[in-house]
Amino acid sequence: MIIILEGPDGAGKTTLAETLRQKLQGNKLVHIVKHGPYRDLTSEHLCKIYFRGMTPALTHDDIVIMDRSWLSEPIYGNAYRDGLNRIDTPRKRMLERVALSRGAVVINCLPDFETCLKTFKSRINDEYLDTPTQLQDVYGDYELLDLHTALPVIHYNYQEDSVDELLAHLSRATIENKASGGGCFNEGNMLMLCDRGPRANVKDSAVVVPFINFLDNDGPSRMLAATLDNEGVSESKLYWINTQTYQGVPLDPAFLKALRPSRIFALGNNAYTWALNNGIKVTKLPPPLHHMQHYPDEPYSITHTDHGNYANQL
Repeated sequence: MIIILEGPDGAGKTTLAETLRQKLQGNKLVHIVKHGPYRDLTSEHLCKIYFRGMTPALTHDDIVIMDRSWLSEPIYGNAYRDGLNRIDTPRKRMLERVALSRGAVVINCLPDFETCLKTFKSRINDEYLDTPTQLQDVYGDYELLDLHTALPVIHYNYQEDSVDELLAHLSRATIENKASGGGCFNEGNMLMLCDRGPRANVKDSAVVVPFINFLDNDGPSRMLAATLDNEGVSESKLYWINTQTYQGVPLDPAFLKALRPSRIFALGNNAYTWALNNGIKVTKLPPPLHHMQHYPDEPYSITHTDHGNYANQL
């Protein structure tokens, strides 16, 4: 599981992180990863830092508690950088796809503003922000956090809510990934069948999230993320999986009985062949890289495509 703690300065995130670590430690290791403020880093570097912070969950299925994440970027960008958001929409979607693969849940820590302000003033030299006015702007943005993420969000006020109640909410909000892919493994979601996994050997406990590339500013990963965003498809409605390893070992289709996808898309010839070999009806899409190389001036369509068959019973 990945737990992301967000909220303004003075909202109790650091204290909550340690409390959750003590409550959750047991059969799984629990890691606390504190992020920020990262004042002078590039988008690519920031994404790598956030991604690496999640790797204990991705590789070993450990529990990761993140004290701030990429969700802070636009909020604190308004306070510090005249509105500059260093994590654009495609990169944000890719980060959330990764987080969803381990059932990520956001805890939005929001006691009342006066409580945050009092804590802020008592330790102003240690906080991200410089003035109460900045704090008020940040607080207002966090009140709207639910509107700006595909991740499930739980609101938590340490003055009113118990940690045991919070843990119960976490248990209900998180989603178990029952396969080796990435994204949101939720019954009825759209399934994106991709071709091959990475060249490197991957642990059996690891998840592999297709079409994740934070360094490429105009590659297939960004094109797919931007297309899905333009077509109004949230990452919370998608599950992504490779149909074979890099060595050519095919994926076991048994996971489809649990996922029961509403629509299935094959991104490339190998994925389409895998679907045919397993008797799975899919919508075949052009290989993204081939489309970019040979039809750079034509838009790439996914859900608006009008050919192929749709899977509605599996």
